[in-house]
Amino acid sequence: MTSSSTHAPASTTGSTMPVDRAPEADRRRGFLAHWAGTIVRAFLYAVPAFVLGIVGFVLTITLLAVGVGTVVVWVGLPILIAALMVARGFAGAERGMQRVLLQRPLPRPMRRRAAPDAGWVRRMLTPLADPQSWLDCLWTLVHLLLSAVTFPVMVAWFAGALGTVLAPLASIILRLVLPAGEMNGLGELLGFDGALATGIDLGLQFAGGLFFLLTAYPVARGVTSVHHAVGYGLLSSRFEEQQRLARTEESRDAGRAAESESLRRLERDLHDGPQQGIVRATMDLARAERLAPSDPERSRRILAETREMLGTTLEDLRRLSRGIAPPILVDRGLAAALAERAALCPVPATVDCPEIDLPEHVEIGIYYVVSEALANAAKHSGASAVQVRVSREAGSARTVIVDDGRGGASISAGHGLAGLAGRVASLEGTLQVDSPAGQGTRIEAVIPCAS
Repeated sequence: MTSSSTHAPASTTGSTMPVDRAPEADRRRGFLAHWAGTIVRAFLYAVPAFVLGIVGFVLTITLLAVGVGTVVVWVGLPILIAALMVARGFAGAERGMQRVLLQRPLPRPMRRRAAPDAGWVRRMLTPLADPQSWLDCLWTLVHLLLSAVTFPVMVAWFAGALGTVLAPLASIILRLVLPAGEMNGLGELLGFDGALATGIDLGLQFAGGLFFLLTAYPVARGVTSVHHAVGYGLLSSRFEEQQRLARTEESRDAGRAAESESLRRLERDLHDGPQQGIVRATMDLARAERLAPSDPERSRRILAETREMLGTTLEDLRRLSRGIAPPILVDRGLAAALAERAALCPVPATVDCPEIDLPEHVEIGIYYVVSEALANAAKHSGASAVQVRVSREAGSARTVIVDDGRGGASISAGHGLAGLAGRVASLEGTLQVDSPAGQGTRIEAVIPCAS
């Protein structure tokens, strides 16, 4: 028993040691692979980039010069367009090389297109009005100048790194092949001779190659980063502007649609509810006024009924105004407004909203999200509790509403959550709904504070 119990821990310890060392070995191999891959990719990119830079610049500049010189006789226009197409082709090749060799994609901006009803002349001249076409031409010049510097640098560092092994090997071979006295290395030039001179010569060659080998990684990273930065600035910078413009247009359209839907729903609810109640109350008050001299008792009953109906109408008006920012939001802030809204909810609701500085339109958006979510939870979820959390993270306001109801909620046309998603989209935000059947509902709205 003692022998077996003593052997078990030893066996266990011995079996766990390789497991503990394995992640460290994997990290070391991963670092070496990344280090070597970066150097090789930078060298493989620098060679074709330099060749394509020369060819692209020569073709583009030649066509541009001929096109500008002959544009007065209209012959130059097709030549100018051909120059832009050539530059576009080389720009596309650059995007492909950076994506494949450097593993750094360059997004492609959308080109300007002619109107659908435009004639063939206008369609042909459209590239001349596209800013990206001229940026492609500018890139051919900048890329050539940059490649003229980075290509020799990468060749020198790659050759120097190989010299760590090849230079001493070549020196040894030459000393064995050449006759004695005809091989004068750096050791002999420093005044040494014999084996000492050979050792010094080989050591200095190895040290020089080692310097290039150790500095090859940061040099490769610098070369690839510069090429990517220049390529992004000239070939892809307009992509972000186009995406920002597209998001703005989508946000504007969503805001208009959400606002129109809200106005139509408010008008319909006012017509079907409070407006009918007020009209009936006016008629009942007129009837009570006529009956007051002859039948005071009946007149009092009518007044009592009218008072109850006006109370119901007032409650309907309060319900309709829940999606509109209340005065308390302006006077006391978002936390107080959400606490008041939670207190009016038929389902017990708790609010976690610290005092955070948010733009006014973001606070109104959050109040609308919480109001609509609480109203939906009270109507459809069958929940016994609702939790509301508001926080600010990385320049955005995050609102999370969680209930323990029956779930099954979705963002679909004609439902309240669809209008809520449109309202959030109008603020350039995102709305996510996670509502598995029988597991409650989680609504998360993220609204950028700079929207």
